[in-house]
Amino acid sequence: RTASTGENDAESMVTVTEPTLRIAVPGRSVASPLNSNTAASDTPSRSTSSILSTDPFEDAAVETPKSRTSEPQTQKPVTPLKTETPTTNSPPRVRTNPPKAALNPDDDSQKTSGDSPPSPADSSTPSQPATGKPPTKTSTVRSPGAGSARSGKTTDATTKPRPIADTGAEERKAIDPYHPPVRTAAFMHVVPGETSHDDLFEHWGEPNDGTEKGDDVVYLFSMEVLNHIEVTVRDEIVKSIVIRLDEPFPEDQVRGVLRTELLKGKPVLIPDENGRIIGEIFPEKGVMFLFAPPEAGPGLLVQQIAIEPVTAEPFLLRAEALLTEQPSEAKRDLEDAVKLSPENAKTYWLLAQVASMEGRYDEALQYCEKAIRRDRTKPGYHITLVQVMIQMNHIEEAKLYLEEMLPLCERYPHEKARALCLLGDLFRMCRKPDYEMAIECHYEAIHLAGGLLEHTNQTVRLAAKDVLFEAHLASARDVVWGHWDNKPEAIRKWIGKALDFATDPEMIAHRRYSKEYPLKIAACALAAQVVLPETNDLEPYVLELIDTAEDLVQSTRDPILLRKCQWETSLALYDAVQIYQIRRQYSPALKYGELAAEYMEQGIKQRGNDLDYYLLGRLYFRMGAIHAIGTKNHRAAIEWFDPAKSVFEQLLPRVNPDELGRLGETMVSMGVSYWWTGQHDEALRLTERGMKQIERATKIGTARRSALAIPYTNLANMYGELDIEERAEYYSRQASLVEEKVN
Repeated sequence: RTASTGENDAESMVTVTEPTLRIAVPGRSVASPLNSNTAASDTPSRSTSSILSTDPFEDAAVETPKSRTSEPQTQKPVTPLKTETPTTNSPPRVRTNPPKAALNPDDDSQKTSGDSPPSPADSSTPSQPATGKPPTKTSTVRSPGAGSARSGKTTDATTKPRPIADTGAEERKAIDPYHPPVRTAAFMHVVPGETSHDDLFEHWGEPNDGTEKGDDVVYLFSMEVLNHIEVTVRDEIVKSIVIRLDEPFPEDQVRGVLRTELLKGKPVLIPDENGRIIGEIFPEKGVMFLFAPPEAGPGLLVQQIAIEPVTAEPFLLRAEALLTEQPSEAKRDLEDAVKLSPENAKTYWLLAQVASMEGRYDEALQYCEKAIRRDRTKPGYHITLVQVMIQMNHIEEAKLYLEEMLPLCERYPHEKARALCLLGDLFRMCRKPDYEMAIECHYEAIHLAGGLLEHTNQTVRLAAKDVLFEAHLASARDVVWGHWDNKPEAIRKWIGKALDFATDPEMIAHRRYSKEYPLKIAACALAAQVVLPETNDLEPYVLELIDTAEDLVQSTRDPILLRKCQWETSLALYDAVQIYQIRRQYSPALKYGELAAEYMEQGIKQRGNDLDYYLLGRLYFRMGAIHAIGTKNHRAAIEWFDPAKSVFEQLLPRVNPDELGRLGETMVSMGVSYWWTGQHDEALRLTERGMKQIERATKIGTARRSALAIPYTNLANMYGELDIEERAEYYSRQASLVEEKVN
């Protein structure tokens, strides 16, 4: 049985990802690298034989419709070849004027000093900040495995981590819940929405009484032990049936007597605004149980049974309740709801959230637009649209849109708090990050949500606590990348405050909010190590992340959630790889990089967007670069470059012009390893193709002409080694011309 939560808030679906961070930029990147198309207790044992001797419910004959930090380009110039040194741009700053915020959650004084930490290379998520005190962990990886099929990777097969074993996969496959056909239930041969006035009298005889109520006529019947049955008729068609029981009976006993698909279906519980359960609906049948008040006795006691034609609303209630723990089931309900009511805005909003969890951001964007076209007044719809735009790396557009829609939130303080939290994220991620404005927005979100902690409406109260969790973690990230003193202590305190809300008893009881909190905290704590001294051991944070992810996977039976967890774990491990690479600790970088790749390969299976595939290619490239530069093992490097170049070349026609120069440099860098392993033709092909992308970028102004010096020089040396003097001389002249202009 699933509890409905009512109108929920557009909560963050996943950690924000932008795979375009560039070297030496202490924040997030600018443009997308790819062009995109646009809710058993003890009950008294009562005999139900006095209710119904046989099952009066039957199926109707007619069926209703069913439903990252930045990345150094790999090689240091190698004689006779050279590799690219990427450059970065610093666009102008944007400011607004929220109230001043504090660096430390317990200290209102703000201090600034020095530059922000160097960004670890090419991340898809902002290296998210992190913790103070490391978790207590041993140095043994929890799930060791055998060696990889790729040669040249991690050599320590006895300690190399493997992806979390999906031990529940077969169980999930076998547990496909029973889905009764979408068809209004018939009661004693009468089907609301179908049976006529005359057929009602033919089946049930003359009523005891009849009363006109506006356009409706309400007839009172009694039969067997059911003394009070109300049938409402409008326009000569039965509209509804209400059965009032003489005394309340336990819900499970009533379902037991109604020996039909009501036993197999999954009802959705209906709470009032204070969270008390007042009834439950069987969406596929149009049947509702209304419960007696608590003073009638312990447990859920049915006092009325109502039958109405199947509508979309109960499917929406169940989908909303299932959204964060069983999104696959929620998706099925939403597809049924669309068929029943194609113009319902809320259906498309919830579908957008499911699509976002799947990583299908183009679909999510379209669903958001459909929801907003049908109802522009709901702040949650706009907030979800902004979250989707962030995932698509449309940061500047998302920021402008959010600033414009903020006035819509004035009547909904919990929605305004969430919008301010997102705005702070966008100040941190925009072209020229403004970390002071980011933390001020997050502080204002905390202040606003904090005032709702005693709200009588549970939905508002839970939403406020969720915002408080997210805003405290986001403030930790602001501290990581901003210009602050005493970062380690401030980061530890911000994450500690987030942990307080993650462990709040009310939040733990509502897993729709808190289920993923531990993974988010572990990922944030890990990523924040980028600003801590290299003497601070990273391994405990990595192991904490892996253990947390394993616990989440083992508790997940939904395939969408499984892939989402694998994907987000891979992003956090990618952060670890970058930090290890910055510290020149190549062995753990390779060990956890391989694990990140395996997680990412699993998590990407349901995702349908080019940005994520591009990020996978960047991870492959990074691993090859670590082998080529860190271990000087070019043969091991090309084992990673092979899949990397396949991804890049498939995506090349859709690459954003802003990313062409960087992608060209990547190809040139890979060409070096192919050359040193004797694959001269492939080295030339990659270098020349990379050169062409850089040339295209220089023509449109997204790369400097000086970036061509390395590919020209490499090609001159390559052709010279092959005794193709004409081509060698040509590229040598081109390199000289570039160097002259630069000088």
